[in-house]
Amino acid sequence: MKEDKLLIAGVIGALSTIPAEIVTRILLIFGIGKYTIYQLDSLIFTINRPTTILGLIVCLIVGGTSAILLYLAFERLGSDNLVIKSVMFGVLLCIFLQIILKTVEGIFIDIRPISDYYTHLFGAVIFGITEGILFKRFLFNKTTQ
Repeated sequence: MKEDKLLIAGVIGALSTIPAEIVTRILLIFGIGKYTIYQLDSLIFTINRPTTILGLIVCLIVGGTSAILLYLAFERLGSDNLVIKSVMFGVLLCIFLQIILKTVEGIFIDIRPISDYYTHLFGAVIFGITEGILFKRFLFNKTTQ
């Protein structure tokens, strides 16, 4: 049976959001930041009512879709330095989501503290590291190709 690499990439992207959420939740426990990644992403829809469940759904969809795009880029451009490229892509994705959130911040939701931006940037790095490691293990493993 042929493996569906795009499906595997999507699952990897979706699952890679979980360690990022765990890390941002830990940082919130220590008083760093205001929202976890899931809560912040839920604000795209709820505007001013952060909810983890809706944020989980948004993150799974965004993480899975972006991982498929990243996999296709790796197939086309090469898969050297997977972890570094995945981290860079995760940070770029974080910046894109921050731009979307800037449209409602200050109008519908309170201005977030600067530490919140660092929290989410760190979460994006964790997302990229996890995604790169899983890509290397399950999609670009030289022994399985």
